Amino acid sequence: TGPNYFQVSQTQVTETEAQLAVTKGRPATPGEIDEDSLPETIRTQVQIPNWLPADSQLNENNLTADDLITLAQLAIDNNHVFFPEQQNALYYLMLAQSNNPDLPEINQLQTYLHARLYQDADQAMADYDAEKLTDLTARLKSLAPDDEKISFYTDKISTLFTLQRLTKETETLLASNDLYAFNHQDAIHKFQQAQQLDPDYPPLIELQNQLLATISQQAIRAADEGDFEVADAQLRILAQLNNDHPLYTGTIQLVETQKQQRFDYLDRQFYLAIKSLQLIRAEELLNKLSQLRIEPELLTPYQQQFKQAQTYGRFAVFDVFSDDLLQAGQGPDMVVMPVGSFFMGRADGPKHQKPVHWVEFKTAFAVAQHEITVAQFAAFVNMTGYKTTAEQLNRGVIYNPRTGRFKNKHGINWRYDYLGKRADSNLPVIHVSWQDASAYAKWLAEQTGEAYRLLSESEFEYVLKAGSQEPFPWGVNPPPENYGNLSGSEDRLRGSRVRWREGVDQYTDGHWGPAPVKQFSANLFGLYDLSGNVMEWVEDCWHDSYYRAPDDGKAWVNKGCEKRVIRGGHWASALQEYHSSHRKQSTDNFTDPRLGFRVAKTLNH
Repeated sequence: TGPNYFQVSQTQVTETEAQLAVTKGRPATPGEIDEDSLPETIRTQVQIPNWLPADSQLNENNLTADDLITLAQLAIDNNHVFFPEQQNALYYLMLAQSNNPDLPEINQLQTYLHARLYQDADQAMADYDAEKLTDLTARLKSLAPDDEKISFYTDKISTLFTLQRLTKETETLLASNDLYAFNHQDAIHKFQQAQQLDPDYPPLIELQNQLLATISQQAIRAADEGDFEVADAQLRILAQLNNDHPLYTGTIQLVETQKQQRFDYLDRQFYLAIKSLQLIRAEELLNKLSQLRIEPELLTPYQQQFKQAQTYGRFAVFDVFSDDLLQAGQGPDMVVMPVGSFFMGRADGPKHQKPVHWVEFKTAFAVAQHEITVAQFAAFVNMTGYKTTAEQLNRGVIYNPRTGRFKNKHGINWRYDYLGKRADSNLPVIHVSWQDASAYAKWLAEQTGEAYRLLSESEFEYVLKAGSQEPFPWGVNPPPENYGNLSGSEDRLRGSRVRWREGVDQYTDGHWGPAPVKQFSANLFGLYDLSGNVMEWVEDCWHDSYYRAPDDGKAWVNKGCEKRVIRGGHWASALQEYHSSHRKQSTDNFTDPRLGFRVAKTLNH
């Protein structure tokens, strides 16, 4: 079960997302509703009518101003201050003014009615009664045409009628499920426009509840269908409409639960796919995990795991493994190398080490932990009956300790050491040609069904340098103790006083001749004896320079080439032969007591 990643904060919910067009009958996937970007509200324009009616029948009854004042007072007592038409106190006041404007009672009544108009108009505004406020403003216009409040009330009337219109439009759009549209002609934007005018308008409260309920249902439905992009979009809308509403908090909890359950399932399935190297399935699951919209740093481990499986298969960098052989036994121990890049060559070196060039490895590979041993090569020969080059020629080269020179000797082959004696099984196999090394690698590939081969030259230099750009694998200072089987100035041939003249100063390793494999320290990539013990055959044909050399780490092979590349120093090398960029050439049938090989494997999956 995966961790609970889905405690959604308001910040997460209100993140801006790319706006998507609404589809009717389907949850919208809008971005954040920015109130500052709402279109300007088209307000309903109103014109206050003239209220004072034309000549009335009362004038024909010859009522005096005093009679009209009396009628006005009776109207007030019966709460007919401004209504009904022509039977209210204001109407009688206006007639009295036309008869006798100087009557003292008229001013008193006018002052009262003016104040009462303000009071009733304010109440009409509080009641959101646009029609009544319009009638009262018309009466105020007749009573006091220059009153400053006429424009205030007129603006308020416009707002109220606009609210009524926006509310009806929102209801219509909501009924047709037009929640969100690019042109803002949708229920949510209409509702937002109305809220901007007056968030306390009573019909908006019920309308908000309807909107929240609809959006909540769509969010939950989207989560049920596994479409959390849509679900999260609905949550953002809910948050902006009312992030304190119980529907919002309840919907978040439901979506979180669905998302967590979905995550737990995808988490389990992803690791099962990775374990079985079903990479297409794993990539599909990774995409579905990303659709859950979890935090990027929480998605990173899955991306890294997929990238590792895509590159290294079932392995991790520096894993050590061996493959079963078809006819019993195990192949050599292999170490998984990190893919990467490096500068190959030497700017201050000879022509054949130039130019320095960039090499990038994109395909993963593993390298034998140490040189192929006598025992490992014997398994190959015993199983196949293979005859090596030295056996076919019935001769090889050995070291003469009395003269300090190398000489040819009949009967020498892979079974013998550098002195011509029977070799111990844990020594690196020597007296083998490139043809022999290649034959072993092909046999290993056949026995395991895996892509075994010799290393490419760029692979050898890459793993030898192991991330360093220093001239020697050990750096610039003398190598540390137990670094490798090098020609140390303190080394001495047993039983004599012979020492190396051009070897590594102030160094000894206790060996003269090849040493058993894994006797010294491994390098940073977990490999032994790359820069000493024996030189090693690689796959590449020899070229006099690196011009036009591959930059992808593959071997540089020309059809029919006869000379192959030898890399690395050996137990009797001069100091410069330990340089990380040192390279030699020889024919593919050449053998030597200082020369062996190891294998590589392309990690196909």
